[in-house]
Amino acid sequence: MKRRVFAALFSVILTSAVSATAQTTPAPPAEGPSIISRAAGDRRDDVPNINVYLPEGQASIRLRKLIRNVLFESQIDYKFVNGDIATFLRYKYYAHNFTYRIGVFDTIGFGAIGKKTNDDFERVRGGVLLMELPRDYNHRYFGLLEDDRLTFGDVTRVDNRKNNILLKFGYQSGTEFDEQLNSIVGEQRGRVVPVLTAFRELGPQKFSYAAALTEGTSLGTGDYKYTKFETAAIRRFDLTPTSFVITRAHLGAFLTKSTIRGSEFEPFERYSIPLYELFRLSGREGLRSLSGKNNLDTGTDELHLTSEYFVPIFRNRDMRTWALHWNTLYGIGYLGAGNVGYQFTDLARVRDFVVDAGLGAETSLSIRDFDILVSVLAAHTVRGPQGLKGNKVRFSVRTIR
Repeated sequence: MKRRVFAALFSVILTSAVSATAQTTPAPPAEGPSIISRAAGDRRDDVPNINVYLPEGQASIRLRKLIRNVLFESQIDYKFVNGDIATFLRYKYYAHNFTYRIGVFDTIGFGAIGKKTNDDFERVRGGVLLMELPRDYNHRYFGLLEDDRLTFGDVTRVDNRKNNILLKFGYQSGTEFDEQLNSIVGEQRGRVVPVLTAFRELGPQKFSYAAALTEGTSLGTGDYKYTKFETAAIRRFDLTPTSFVITRAHLGAFLTKSTIRGSEFEPFERYSIPLYELFRLSGREGLRSLSGKNNLDTGTDELHLTSEYFVPIFRNRDMRTWALHWNTLYGIGYLGAGNVGYQFTDLARVRDFVVDAGLGAETSLSIRDFDILVSVLAAHTVRGPQGLKGNKVRFSVRTIR
């Protein structure tokens, strides 16, 4: 109970600070994907951005202020179901041939609802330095240095008070506003979680990809050592002048990892790798029907492929319902497949492959000067191991002013 009260009070304080800032700060540029239309592209850089994700019970608020070629940003993520909260502060400098971003963050995550212990939490604090070297508009190189400090309410955890120092080098092709690919080459925390969108910008020839190599080092105060590879590609296929398919392929593997604990520990605890660095098969960027309530969806090696088929129910119409202005509605057919394990050879085990499918819809509407994207998708696991089967309805609301 105490931790819930603390999280709620902390959230109220931070939200109040956000509201005060919003009243005194002019609208600066933002870095989000253009999700309404190209005509709205000049407004995607306004703030604040508010994103709500259900049934995860997660809300995200971003505030930004641009002064000349320096962007200041603050962000709050709050899971009002579990009480998890994350705060971010960033400073980004824009030059002609490069940009760099300095950021600090503090995240607190609690255990599942219903647990009686008050010390069931995980806290990660740290800082990042991210360099971006654009080759041209659609191609860029990245370098990242990050230091994370892990603490747990359960002081007997073997990872308690450990540091994860990592270096990452990445390459990206496609629009710089694609946050799914940005998470691979840059920082993974604190970004806008993409929703299914019919207006997604994918770069030249409607294709984008990213790849990154991460090295966790035990030098200095570092306590982990591993080599992580991750890559993803996204492609849009136009089937008719108005219907199309967006396909995403993702592959992740730990090229090196050290076994530091015996078989009496769970698989995800046996290696010199923080749990948050492992790959997950479930979620909005994985297989949509999986909830991730257990760690069966987690591993050091992961592969999945998803496709969304968009067909317009109506588009570019002037439809009004009270204060809402409707202009576009797409129906969505979803299909996904993937596998996860702790050895790269596990990915080839056909019996462990998870296949899911679903139906949904996505609409673009507006209220006064706010553009709103609403997305809903119901997904069901068609086949897979018993522990990974599930049903999920995912609902998202994103606002752009």
